[in-house]
Amino acid sequence: MASAQALGKALHREWARVHPVPVMAFTIRNRTLEQIARRALADWRNLPYDLLPLSGGPARRYWLARLAALACPRSPQAPDDPRALALLEQLEDRGWTEPLGLVSPEQAALMRQALQAQPCHDPYRPHLGDFPPDAVPSPETNMGYYRVDQLLAVPRLLGIFNHPLVLRVAELYLGCKPTIDNIGGWWSFAGRDAAKGTQWFHRDWDNIRAIKLFIYLTDTGPDDGPFEFVEASHRDERLVEINRMDDEKVAQTMADLPLRRFTGAAGMVFLADTFGVHRGLLPRAQSRLMVTAQYGIWRTPFTPPQPILPRQPGLDPYINRAVMR
Repeated sequence: MASAQALGKALHREWARVHPVPVMAFTIRNRTLEQIARRALADWRNLPYDLLPLSGGPARRYWLARLAALACPRSPQAPDDPRALALLEQLEDRGWTEPLGLVSPEQAALMRQALQAQPCHDPYRPHLGDFPPDAVPSPETNMGYYRVDQLLAVPRLLGIFNHPLVLRVAELYLGCKPTIDNIGGWWSFAGRDAAKGTQWFHRDWDNIRAIKLFIYLTDTGPDDGPFEFVEASHRDERLVEINRMDDEKVAQTMADLPLRRFTGAAGMVFLADTFGVHRGLLPRAQSRLMVTAQYGIWRTPFTPPQPILPRQPGLDPYINRAVMR
């Protein structure tokens, strides 16, 4: 406890030195600086995560990310890959890419079957425990999540996350080798009354710079909870906030930016910079299953504190350091 208090006081002094805001009234992500210090001592990954709201808008974050990338390793110089360069241009310009074509419908079906046989959970209602995705115990549960260990056991999934094209695009975008992190997989259940959580427009404040890989494991039409992204909002200095945003606010503030809706068959794969304003729509017709992986500059608190997989031949240990020993 004494160490946490000392670190918290050091953060207080530094903040007071450069900011006129009374330090005791100051919070980040609704946490006091002493709470942030305690979280940092419990898990060092919490510190950059908790402080990220101070990084500001896209332009400032870009240069901070460039500085951070200088301390990270890079792959040996490889010949330019025309497709990787085209995808990089799409990310930089509009914030999302065309479908990558990495997963066949047959592979998506096998992955879906593997997860359908596993229980999921609602982290916002832990008292519900684990439940099958076709027997959700509460109508208040909009989404059912899988644990990282369940996802890493899905056949071929880690290989897709390590596809050379994806890793090359990620390294070009970040300026250093990426770290695969923040692996997620969840059902968005149809028939709910109102959007919740990530079904509201928001920005991801998980890393100073990152992109996310999305894989649809169910056919996803306009009424099945598709991903939506405000094009080029990853470069836009408006609505730089960590809170959820209502539809009207986004529509009025970013009326000049098109809203892109991602529909497609099971197996559709694409990349996006999710610092851009985005959401997953509330499904109306059928439930949607999606798997994601984030490629960032550093590790986040969204994987287990210790890697859970043994080292695997052919996979870069640095890129997989968040999940692989």
